[in-house]
Amino acid sequence: MRSSHILLLGLAFMSAVCHAQAKCPWINEATARGIVGGAVTATVKVSEHGFGICNFSRQQGAAIHELRISVDIMTDIPKQFPTYLAQCPPKSAPLRAIGNEAVMCSLQGKGDQYAEIVVGRVRDQGFVVSVSSSVQNDPSMTQETRRERANLVAEQVAGILF
Repeated sequence: MRSSHILLLGLAFMSAVCHAQAKCPWINEATARGIVGGAVTATVKVSEHGFGICNFSRQQGAAIHELRISVDIMTDIPKQFPTYLAQCPPKSAPLRAIGNEAVMCSLQGKGDQYAEIVVGRVRDQGFVVSVSSSVQNDPSMTQETRRERANLVAEQVAGILF
């Protein structure tokens, strides 16, 4: 009898631990580790309707590497999607075979974040993928590396959204 109580208590504890951390629906933590170069701190805020933000960050020396994925559902694509595209300068590089109307650009954002960003959509779902470093000439996360990794993640996100 006592062992069954201990077993039930253990199962309840395991269930609570397993459900404590939300999972990103567009990328798993192992893939995020590969993108940012090691162990990550994950922040996931995703609604039951399938939109939200997943943020994975890693401090490596003085640099902070970050992967951010945001997905939103648009109710009026012709009006809403241009606001997504506005995150990149006009005439940004178009990306083929990644959702609809996807573009890639480089940005230096607030807080000295040097990022490569992919903006796109799949049907009524707009998405933004960014891979960034807090150090401009970061040897472990060069602009080319950030660009390749943002492209890979965007391919994965678009595939999942289809």
